[in-house]
Amino acid sequence: MENRTKIICTIGPASESKSVLVKMVRAGMDCIRLNFSHGTYAQFEKIIRAAREVGKETGREIAIIQDLQGPKIRVGELPEAGIEAKHGQEIVLSIHDEKGTIPVQYKELPHDVKNGDVLLIDDGLIELKVKNISADKTKIHCTVTVGGIIKSHKGINAPTASISADPLDLKDRKDLLFGIKHHVDYVALSFVKDAKNIQDLRRIINQHHSRAKIIAKIERHEAVNNMEEIIMAADAVMVARGDLGVEMPAEQVPLLQKKIIHLCNTYGKPVIVATQMLDSMVENPRATRAEISDAATAIFDHADAFMLSNETAVGKYPVEATRTLEKVAIAVENDLKKHQHLLNLRKPEDMKIVNATCLNASKLAHDIGAKFIVAVTRSGYTAQEIAKYRPFIPIIVFTPDAHVARQMALVWGVTHSFVQFINLKNSLPQIKNTLIQQKLLKHGDEIVICNAGFGKKEKLITTTMV
Repeated sequence: MENRTKIICTIGPASESKSVLVKMVRAGMDCIRLNFSHGTYAQFEKIIRAAREVGKETGREIAIIQDLQGPKIRVGELPEAGIEAKHGQEIVLSIHDEKGTIPVQYKELPHDVKNGDVLLIDDGLIELKVKNISADKTKIHCTVTVGGIIKSHKGINAPTASISADPLDLKDRKDLLFGIKHHVDYVALSFVKDAKNIQDLRRIINQHHSRAKIIAKIERHEAVNNMEEIIMAADAVMVARGDLGVEMPAEQVPLLQKKIIHLCNTYGKPVIVATQMLDSMVENPRATRAEISDAATAIFDHADAFMLSNETAVGKYPVEATRTLEKVAIAVENDLKKHQHLLNLRKPEDMKIVNATCLNASKLAHDIGAKFIVAVTRSGYTAQEIAKYRPFIPIIVFTPDAHVARQMALVWGVTHSFVQFINLKNSLPQIKNTLIQQKLLKHGDEIVICNAGFGKKEKLITTTMV
């Protein structure tokens, strides 16, 4: 039995070998994430090559997600022991490495903040209040409101200011070209502020003739204010709860998670819940009860996927962490199948023909007890629309595009993707033969075939019994 909710695993030293990748795929991994905040091009190239080989050997389409670092604001170089900041003390942040100051790597920070703004260091463990900015805009004088040890390269968040930095800096643009060259399936854009950021990235991707899809990471307070326009502009969305929980009060993150997932469901965009899903499994072989409940809640909220970070990149138990999420997904999905009133999915009022066709295909498949829903699609849109209605019947994709087949690994409920051109005038024999050859169908099985978005005239649903 396969899980419908997809599992994304960050690949790092703990999981980059081909043998571990095979185990993780068998444990339920659907997509790999390459975190470009760490690692070298040689390492990434090796992982991409291994992932493609593992996909072929296991018969699974594995999507590769390139996660760009973005303009993370960080502390500069400090003594190894760090510098203590005591409550009430006045300290100075400087864009230059000057004695008696805390260096910051982002040179525009003094221009972006103002008197009274709050700055958080090391995921909010240390809190500063801006007292004043030097006349030459090189120093920020602050009062320490929550003390601690400031260490090199720790992140700085400015939850009350608007950071002007472009989400695509020079490093990101260079990394993006590497990703395009190696045919990544998705590009995740960090620190998105508005839809324009997505449009700018898409322009570069299109200029280089890539068809990589864009994942917008919602992790800044500006993104929360522009949530709907970002979701509409992106191909998929990540609820990046790490920085989001620092930029916003932590108690608001669960509500924001529900709002983001609801909007993504409405627009048929895959949505990922990320950060600390099974954080204890970095060191321990079993997850806590709270972590299991958190993962289950993501499914109840209708997330398409959840993502593991340190758990699989540097943790001691990458395979076990992956399998844990698979078990949670299967258990919760099986229960939801029996109690579909818990889904609380609303049918949109004004539907286009394509959307209505996908909804009707999902309903018909449920009513007749179909074994599969087959989506014939060029772009993946039909499969995403079917998945939006959570039919709990496996979705099989036929597409002429290998890139799209891999991208379907992120879409809820898609269990198999076949790269095959389907002649719509005579699609039944072709589809049936492939599924029988793959031992997915047997005599007496019924399937529903949906050609909703494949062509301008072919918007149809077909049922067939083997």
